Amino acid sequence: MVPNSTWDAITELCTFFRVICSRVLRVDDLQRLQTTIVETICKLEKIFPPGFFDSMEHLVIHLAREAMLGGPIQYRWMYLYERKLGSMKRKIKNHAKVEGSIVEAYMIGEISTFCSQYFLPTIETRLNRESRNFAPDIPSYTMVDSRLSIFKVPSRRLFEKSGQRRPLTDDEMRIAHNYILINCVEVLPFLRLFENYVIQSQPDMDDGAFERFRDQHFAKWFKDHVFQQSNDISQHLKCLARGPLRHVRSYKGYFVNGYKFHTEKYGDGRVTHNSGVCVRGTCYNETECDYYGLLDEVLEVEYQGIGRCIVVLFKCIWFNPTEGVRVDRKHNLVDIKYKSRLRNEDPFILASQAEQVYYAPYPAMKDLKDWWAVVKTKPRGVYDLRQCVIEEDDDEDEEDQFFQESEAILPSTSSGANEVAGPLSHVIEGEIEEVNDNDIEREEDEEVDDNLDDSSQDDIEDEDNICDDNSDDE
Repeated sequence: MVPNSTWDAITELCTFFRVICSRVLRVDDLQRLQTTIVETICKLEKIFPPGFFDSMEHLVIHLAREAMLGGPIQYRWMYLYERKLGSMKRKIKNHAKVEGSIVEAYMIGEISTFCSQYFLPTIETRLNRESRNFAPDIPSYTMVDSRLSIFKVPSRRLFEKSGQRRPLTDDEMRIAHNYILINCVEVLPFLRLFENYVIQSQPDMDDGAFERFRDQHFAKWFKDHVFQQSNDISQHLKCLARGPLRHVRSYKGYFVNGYKFHTEKYGDGRVTHNSGVCVRGTCYNETECDYYGLLDEVLEVEYQGIGRCIVVLFKCIWFNPTEGVRVDRKHNLVDIKYKSRLRNEDPFILASQAEQVYYAPYPAMKDLKDWWAVVKTKPRGVYDLRQCVIEEDDDEDEEDQFFQESEAILPSTSSGANEVAGPLSHVIEGEIEEVNDNDIEREEDEEVDDNLDDSSQDDIEDEDNICDDNSDDE
């Protein structure tokens, strides 16, 4: 609706504030923004009249430097206090005595909070209320949780008693079971064995033919291979190899990954739409990107085993990633053509793989009437700090990220490649050096002696200082 130069400058300003207000700030991004925001302001000065620019517009130049010095802006900007003042103004009941109304309402809230501390834990109060989009761990009903990792995803239903039981068709059962096997961590060694087996038997098979062959024969090959090695295979892998139950339960929504998902049918007529789904691509190039779609159905697929062996699957309607998705590489803006649907036989994804997006339609223009703008949302109470881990040898000043602390922080689950287990192994410049017990005892004795020498020297210095002080007093 505006010239490209105007749109480009305003979009750069919006991107700047989106990065500045993020919950995780990276120093390299802030350094880059500190340079680019000056160019953005210059572009705006060429578009808008000089009277538009006052101190507020030029203040933007200093915000990146401020973020590098102070970290996230959640508790440094005025929005938090303005929200608090707004809540106090809404407590006013008697406009003739404004201060008295605020004080009285505030005291009532404090007293009710104090009294709620003496309630039973089973009574829900503001102190023990679950956070929004909270998803607890799925219980196993056994003393030791030895289930597979695919059964341990924290999630919960939108409505506990709203599920409908329905049978799976033969194609749905085959596709769902094959997708679960491929994405199970404990099955990956068997998948590599199957790939080697196919390469040796049919070396001329290309990637597309291999994927079709895997989808048709891997489940049967895995079942035969597991039961042939019955002594070395865990009971849960055997339960997984038998396949899921025919009947599943279908739900209207689910809480997972810090999001609340609704099916597209359930969200019709509502103000908020939580049916947008995004799945990250395996690689990012000109031919592959993220996959976008709409949530059609939430299924609980159950396996007969030890404990509660349930996998939550999302059945989605996918948009065509080649013809129906366009990406602005400069500003990382994504548009999808909602009429361009992907026709494939793989509509399922794991609920743990889903990220939430929503689609905003463009104004009724001829060129944009079939396109929706994709807006990615961030989960509540989840912070991606996997790249914030600092090595032990690094200095504290070399941190490259700031983050806002929270109780629901996702720690790093990856381990280093050079990690060596056991107390008798030391890693020195990438090589493993075995150390004897006598050497360790000798090192400990030397450390104790050094500590004793240091402590005795400190005592001598303290005595000298005391003597000096006494002489000064005399």
